[in-house]
Amino acid sequence: MNIDVTSVNLVTLAKEAYKLSVLQGLGFLHFEEGGLTDEEAQGIVDSYKDDKMVALSMDYVKGRACKMHVHREKGKLHIRSPWYDHTDAQLKELLIAIQVELPKPEAHGMACNCIDCQRKRE
Repeated sequence: MNIDVTSVNLVTLAKEAYKLSVLQGLGFLHFEEGGLTDEEAQGIVDSYKDDKMVALSMDYVKGRACKMHVHREKGKLHIRSPWYDHTDAQLKELLIAIQVELPKPEAHGMACNCIDCQRKRE
């Protein structure tokens, strides 16, 4: 599912995504304490200013597995749900921090246990 983040300041989004991400794998080799500065986050955002499809991409930053990607599509900016290598609670915390409305959950999906969905899986 795509979540619209068109109205969000990308520097703020980058800083919040970094804050909610954890050290992972060999990231300990590049780990630095503390958060991203405004200048560091702006540098990440600026590196995609001329890209027509990607507005922001953060894979590993200072050892943390951020896995945050913001895509441009039809004049809007989107992030994906679920957030790769992050929990639903972390995504919810991110959306609250950047003041984006939480998407309404789909009525039915792979985890739904209603009788109709159970019958479809039989």
